[in-house]
Amino acid sequence: MIEFLSTWAKSLGLAIIVISILEMILPNNKTKKYVRMIFGIYIIFNIISPFIKNKDILDINTYDFNEYSNYTTNQSSLNQSSMDSRIEQMYIEELEKDITEKVNDLGFNVTTCNVYATFSSQEEESKIEKIELTVTKSEEQKEAEQTIENKIVNEIQKIKPINTTIEEKNQDENNQSISNSDVQKIKKFLIEEYGVEEKCLKIN
Repeated sequence: MIEFLSTWAKSLGLAIIVISILEMILPNNKTKKYVRMIFGIYIIFNIISPFIKNKDILDINTYDFNEYSNYTTNQSSLNQSSMDSRIEQMYIEELEKDITEKVNDLGFNVTTCNVYATFSSQEEESKIEKIELTVTKSEEQKEAEQTIENKIVNEIQKIKPINTTIEEKNQDENNQSISNSDVQKIKKFLIEEYGVEEKCLKIN
């Protein structure tokens, strides 16, 4: 069917081009209008003739429209599913970016942020199921907490042998983590800002 229509369109286009060229070279006399009428009949013939000769091809009873309809429906479903998945992924990425920026603005340093959520075209049906954050102290916090006494201790520790015990390493790592009060502060902010429940939050 498609091949037939393609051939028909090419033939019709060629006929129109030829007729146009012939019209341009015809002399302006009384017979021109009769010649143009003949050209018009020729064009009409070229339009109708292929359909008459190939009427079997155009028999709609030979085509299974249900099969075409099912194929179209399946393709539409796949495209819609793929689009919904991509929109949900973009929604989660934007949430992670927004949470990271806002928690950083509170004076912390977010190293990882993972959001698990479902997206729906109905805003009230979109839901954040879980937020996982790894947060450390910001440089400003570290400097504010570091008293003169801590600076002296740090200087003394520099003089110690390089052989650091596991306990000392763990202590240094703990100095990088945030306190329980800071964790509660972040949780309170996330609950108020994003309307999530506390059980959905995992920080550090």
